[in-house]
Amino acid sequence: MALNLITPDVRTYVPPHPPLEEFIPDPDRALFANGSKSTLLAAASAIEEVTPYIGTELKGIQLSKLSDAQKDELALLVAERGVVFFRDQDITLEQQHELAAYYGKQDRDPNQQDPRHVTIIGRDGNIRQYNYYGGEFHADHSFEVNPPSYTLLRMVKTPPSGGDTIFTSQTALFDKLSPAFQKALEGLHAVHSADIRTHPVTGLKILNYNPSFIDRIYELNGQESSHILAFLREHLLQAHDLSVRWKWTPGAVAFWDNRSVVHKALPGGYDITLREGKRTAIYGERPFFDAEKSESLTQRRERLNAGKKDTAAHRSSEPELNN
Repeated sequence: MALNLITPDVRTYVPPHPPLEEFIPDPDRALFANGSKSTLLAAASAIEEVTPYIGTELKGIQLSKLSDAQKDELALLVAERGVVFFRDQDITLEQQHELAAYYGKQDRDPNQQDPRHVTIIGRDGNIRQYNYYGGEFHADHSFEVNPPSYTLLRMVKTPPSGGDTIFTSQTALFDKLSPAFQKALEGLHAVHSADIRTHPVTGLKILNYNPSFIDRIYELNGQESSHILAFLREHLLQAHDLSVRWKWTPGAVAFWDNRSVVHKALPGGYDITLREGKRTAIYGERPFFDAEKSESLTQRRERLNAGKKDTAAHRSSEPELNN
């Protein structure tokens, strides 16, 4: 006989917070930044572009000491590069909350003792078993009506090896699709979001694919949807050139754009009690797609290169003045 799991406590349970309702967040702080990001970058002792498509490490900067102008420029750098890394940070948990609050309304997780942050721990076990999602690529809380925009993870302690995190650019994932396939995906909607979205800061098109939550594509028949989703999963898993693998150390921080980046921690093979981090995030805008005002990376590159050629041609055609 099956056990009755609907206990009186379950029947009378009242959620600690009201249901999430869509709201319009304050303007993204990246929109207030100086495009050159000179105030932020001048404070760094070194700047390392970790991979061509995603990831920049800023050295010699303490997040706890940033001015408001530098915070805005950091948001812009994160929007442009997907994820920005730091090491040896002295920022406290309360300062981390304050930094998150600067960028917007904090995403809350009712499963946590303090819903303002999530405590990240190590994972182990059989990561290849059926329905194990601990090692899957994902964007945090993408099922929410206002999914997070910026996310910051600070590691408190780390094992000597293991527990790295891989970040993959969904902006580049979309760009690497053929133009015909890009066009086919535009306007489709998955179980909880559009397949393609527009980044509100960069104006670039993003593949909005979260394998942990997408069940089907509404506009397609069953087999069509299954084959498209299988391809997108393969496309993501083969994107080694569009990804960065970050090795954690105590006090290291990753600050990423949850709208344009998916990530996964590599579980197993280490003492999971040695891995602990604190993650904060802020609510972003409801995902949207604006076909008229967004472009792919390749389209932007071609447009900018054409503009440079036109400028050079104009200058070469100007008559020389006799001095």
